[in-house]
Parts: sequence; structure tokens; C-alpha cells
Amino acid sequence: MKIAAGDETSFAELTKLHWPQVYGTAVRITKSPEQAKDLAQEMFIKLWNNRNKLPEVENIRAYIYVSARNLVMDFMEKKVFHSSNFQNLSDYFTEDSIHHPIAGLELKELEQTVAAAIRSLPEKTRQVFELHRFGGKSHKEIAVLLGISEVSSKTYIVRALKDIRHYLSKYASDNPLLLVFLLGKFFY
Repeated sequence: MKIAAGDETSFAELTKLHWPQVYGTAVRITKSPEQAKDLAQEMFIKLWNNRNKLPEVENIRAYIYVSARNLVMDFMEKKVFHSSNFQNLSDYFTEDSIHHPIAGLELKELEQTVAAAIRSLPEKTRQVFELHRFGGKSHKEIAVLLGISEVSSKTYIVRALKDIRHYLSKYASDNPLLLVFLLGKFFY
């Protein structure tokens, strides 16, 4: 690969080809064109700085997409859980704030959206998820109940969490609580 050898022209072509995808991913998650531009530039700078690893990459398009998504999600996590935001988060999640009408509505919306995400899961995935998360069943118990292996039970949970996060990502900008869920602090 020419880029790995330091060919700047090839890298410029790669950047031009994949910029819309990277920028689009960033703007969709951050909702900020300026921030998306900065993150896209940062992603391509990292790609250039690590160009010696590119020959190992089998699917460059997927590699760029995953790199961009991870960079943006890391940025969002740092933004939400940054020390300057701790007081706001703490205030937001205090007992008193839950009784505030707007917070109560947000919590109700969150519950409804999470319930809808769970309902959207394929039947077997939903069953395993509900038995594990709400029924407190171990993977071994689920395996016996449903006639599947423990490994299958674990696989269904991973799949359920991935599908739920994907479902919730559509609504993250509408409810700040969803952003916290998406960042994996509560859905692990």
C-alpha cells in the first residue's frame, strides 16, 4: 500500500474518498458540524500517523468507519463524563431532580424507549435478555430453561445489548439519559 510507504497523494485521495463517511458519522453523533469537522480531521491525522499498520487492514472502509465511530464516541464520553460536567450530572441524577416534572418526563420517556428497544429484539434474544437482566438468571440457568448452551446465552446477551444500543442511538439527542446508556455505563 502506497500510503504505508508515505505517499501523500494516495493519502489525499483516500481522505477525499472517505471524508463524507467520517464527517457524516461525526456530525450524526455530535450534532455539531464544527466538532464533526475537527473529529474527522483528527481521525485522518491518526490514520496518517499510524499508516505503517495499514498493510494489515483487510477492509479499509470498515477500518475507517470503526476508527471514526470510536473516536467520536470517546469524545462524547469525555464530554459527558468530564470533571467539569460532574456537578451537572450529579444534579441531574439526584433524588430531588427525579421529582422535577421535566426530569420525570425524561425518565418516563427513557423507560418507554428502553422498553420499545427490548420489544424490538428477536424473540429468543429478548427471552434470554429478560431472563438474565430482569429475572436474575445465570447463563447456566438460562441454558437449562431454554435448551441452549451457556455460550449461546452469553452470545444472545451481547447481541441484545448491541441491538438495544443501536435502537437507542436513534433517540440519544432527544434525551440526555439515553446518551449515558449508550456510552455503556449502565448497559454493560
